[in-house]
Amino acid sequence: MQKGKRHSKKYLFWGLVLVALFFSHLLKGGFCSHAASLDKEAWEGTKEQLFQMENENFVLELVDNYATIHLTDKKTGHVWSSSMSDPNFDLTKVNQKWQQKMNSLFTVNVTELAKGFGVIVAYDLAGSSYTAQTYPVEEGVGVRYDMPEAGVCIAVEIRLMQQGIELRIPQEEIEEYKNFSIVSIDIMPFFAGTVDDQEGYLLYPDGSGGLMRFDDPSHWNEAAKSYSIYGDIEKHESMKGYFEQSEPEVMLPVFGANYGKEGFVAYITSGGESSKITVVPSGNIIPANYIYGSFIYRRGFDDTRITTKSLKKYDAERINMDYAICYSILPEGEAEYTDMAGRYREYLLENGGLCRREPEERLGLALGIFMGIKEEGMIFDSFKSVTTFEQAQDILKGLDESIDGRINATLIGWTTSGYGTEPEFFPANRKLGGNRGLSELAEFAAMKGISLSLEANFLQVKGDASGYSKKNDVVYLNNYKILTDSQNEIRLLSPNVAKRNFESFLNTAKRYPLASLKLAGIGEMLYFNYGEKNTMSALECRQCWTDMLEQTKECFGRVSSGGGNEYVLSQADCVMDIPYEDCGYQMTTESVPFYQIVLHGYVDYSGQALNLSSDPEMQCLKYIEYGYLPYYEVTWESSEQLIHTDYNLLFTSQYEEWKSAILKNYQMMQEALGDVLNEEIVLHGKVNDNVYCTGYANGVKIYVNYGETAVSVDGVQVAARSYAVGGR
Repeated sequence: MQKGKRHSKKYLFWGLVLVALFFSHLLKGGFCSHAASLDKEAWEGTKEQLFQMENENFVLELVDNYATIHLTDKKTGHVWSSSMSDPNFDLTKVNQKWQQKMNSLFTVNVTELAKGFGVIVAYDLAGSSYTAQTYPVEEGVGVRYDMPEAGVCIAVEIRLMQQGIELRIPQEEIEEYKNFSIVSIDIMPFFAGTVDDQEGYLLYPDGSGGLMRFDDPSHWNEAAKSYSIYGDIEKHESMKGYFEQSEPEVMLPVFGANYGKEGFVAYITSGGESSKITVVPSGNIIPANYIYGSFIYRRGFDDTRITTKSLKKYDAERINMDYAICYSILPEGEAEYTDMAGRYREYLLENGGLCRREPEERLGLALGIFMGIKEEGMIFDSFKSVTTFEQAQDILKGLDESIDGRINATLIGWTTSGYGTEPEFFPANRKLGGNRGLSELAEFAAMKGISLSLEANFLQVKGDASGYSKKNDVVYLNNYKILTDSQNEIRLLSPNVAKRNFESFLNTAKRYPLASLKLAGIGEMLYFNYGEKNTMSALECRQCWTDMLEQTKECFGRVSSGGGNEYVLSQADCVMDIPYEDCGYQMTTESVPFYQIVLHGYVDYSGQALNLSSDPEMQCLKYIEYGYLPYYEVTWESSEQLIHTDYNLLFTSQYEEWKSAILKNYQMMQEALGDVLNEEIVLHGKVNDNVYCTGYANGVKIYVNYGETAVSVDGVQVAARSYAVGGR
């Protein structure tokens, strides 16, 4: 009997211990699927304020059962809301489901992995039962949302800043406790929602930048567009067939909205490697325009086991990273896309994402010198040499007499087998002059102060290249397929393999008196690898690319990047192949130089070769308007020799034919841009139908007239198809 009592006390003691541990863990935020600080029924449907804090600029409130954020600008009284708050929007025009969706802080998109049907189900706060629990974070509040119907629990940490708010979803707070798994989370989708009658526009990072004006009817009923930040590798230009459309170039994780005198710019500060930006034009179902960021937790791939229909297969493992986005509210009257670019530039500078180069490091002419390529024959292949190292020296000598060393020259196709036989390694091609010819050319360039670079692509490998393992070295998708182009010729190397090859290359390259390397492709794409031996995430790929940039800069003092994705900007002195327009979607009203405004005065940038433009004169004017380095790609011999090669796009390039145009346009662009090379762009816009104005921080304004008649603007005469400079 005494023994039984002792056992009862023992069980009671340990039972009390377990209860104490349970409530202790509950207070710390554990067992999220069962935690709630308030009884949902007690505050169902209320509009009372549940949380408030403020600083000198804003008041932050959480209302509507923690489903809505209100951010009040103290100076203007304007209330920015995560809900659809445009007073001109008629909620009766949409059904109850959409009314609920428009009042939700986020939408969680889930799938049932066990069934493998690839079906996405969306859950939001207004349309689903949920409980919420707050917890303190520095300068804000965290809210844990438990959504039993979705079987998930996530936390959103909301921080009030001097210029707006930041929303962060910490990965350690995510719980998936039923059959559903998170595919993505759309954060504050209706923060920028508005009707077509509203003044203003949405800004999105399509190419140089795109605007969709609310009053432009061309966007009506167009399909929503989702932009993969840093591109979708499966749809990259190198992976697509000739007639397939490539993915839009999205180089910056940023978007914004203008409402006349008011506006904001939003930028993803963590997790951009696996995020998207979605633009939704107004239509019959939802007569509203909105833009938002989506955080991707599982990628989808076509299930190759199913041949009768297309089904998506999603990752079993969740991408574990913190995601964060900042909404920066612009001052009243300073909400144009130039202001958005300026605010984003400030963020990059403050966080080391962009660094100013010294004035003497700025260059005047970007020059590509194409050297050689293999031509496939019926029986034997031959090597087409169109510029030797000695001839390249003659090209640089002829230009240097007029340009005085302000040349950024890049050698293309200089390796043993020439262009298109990546990855590139030494030795240099013997028909071009070999390693000795390269060394003599590099010494000449160094003596003249010319920046001479080698273009090197470490990302791709030709299908017939030796020394690479299909099993271990190339990129696999999650559906067990090797990522390759439509002809099954080009494969991507795993990022760590690419970095290994680069480091071997660098050990040889540093023996030459080169000024730099151009690392082709690393600023165009981030990718991942599901291969068994070299599994890598997009975040790990980013680290490989930045390591390569840093090592190149440490070795040579300069580095150039093919492509200009945001992660290269802290190291690259020059980013190349930068688009000057958007991809051409119907919803876009106009292209703007948002990207160029962010970079100008800090990083040099160049675009398409002027000798490959259908109208070089007009293209040169566009480069003056956008602040580009002039870029030409030339050969010593005629480009006719390239007709039967994979580089027949270089249809006109012979140096002697283009020398006078190069010097003429270089002088013109120096006259236009010489005083503003190190200045920030602070103003840009259309003056009339054919004239654009670009203003710089030192007061200089450059007017470009694309029309056929001369005009007078602000007292400045601008000739037809020409430019003029004011403010000097």
